[in-house]
Amino acid sequence: MYVLDTNLLVAALWSRSGASFRILERAVRGDLAYAVSVALALEYEAVLKRAALREASWASVQDLEILLDTLLGQAKRIMPIRTRLRPALDDPADDMVLECAVQAGAEAIVTMNVRDFRKAAKLYRVELLKPGELLLRLEGR
Repeated sequence: MYVLDTNLLVAALWSRSGASFRILERAVRGDLAYAVSVALALEYEAVLKRAALREASWASVQDLEILLDTLLGQAKRIMPIRTRLRPALDDPADDMVLECAVQAGAEAIVTMNVRDFRKAAKLYRVELLKPGELLLRLEGR
């Protein structure tokens, strides 16, 4: 099971040709096990509904609503966070991703922000993967 950082979703909405989009496709189809906490779901919604992202995205407002509903509906776990790990990272939004991963017992956090997660991920024994690395793993390469 994985936790998808919000930056992966943003990248997938900017371009349909990258690894982030292909991972998002797998998640929406139900071909990827991933966890989402309530806080992370709210983060997804807040970021994906920003006007600037909508303008730069291939998705319409309706597409984004459907995407969010489907993405959250396909999540293997949406659980309350019982243990706060804050502050573990410089960005509170990153803390919520880490907390979700630890609480869910996730195999890895999938992010383009590996550098900022590195110290805390090592402490809590959560692997960090860039989208391309996860895609290679999923494709058996």
